[in-house]
Amino acid sequence: MARLARQGTTAQVPTVEEAGRELSQEQKDTPTVITDGRWPRQLAGSPQTVRDQLEQMAKATGVEEVMVQDIIADPEARAHSRALLAQALGVVPDRRAAAS
Repeated sequence: MARLARQGTTAQVPTVEEAGRELSQEQKDTPTVITDGRWPRQLAGSPQTVRDQLEQMAKATGVEEVMVQDIIADPEARAHSRALLAQALGVVPDRRAAAS
């Protein structure tokens, strides 16, 4: 989001390595949080932090299903991120969907 703010609509999603170089240590260490009922535009943090935020949002809205959209450019990093979140949520991945 910081890159988008700086570069406008021409900004590309950074790799994990690029993002790591661009973010300050404080930005890396500070997870996103729901503050005063205002939801962040994106969620970041440990799998447990993201799980807690998703559960809080689902409870507040009464939804029974949540879709996660990520912008992780590297396929291996994206799969790892999804696996961590699935584990935190107690979700068993459907191997058939992953193969398609």
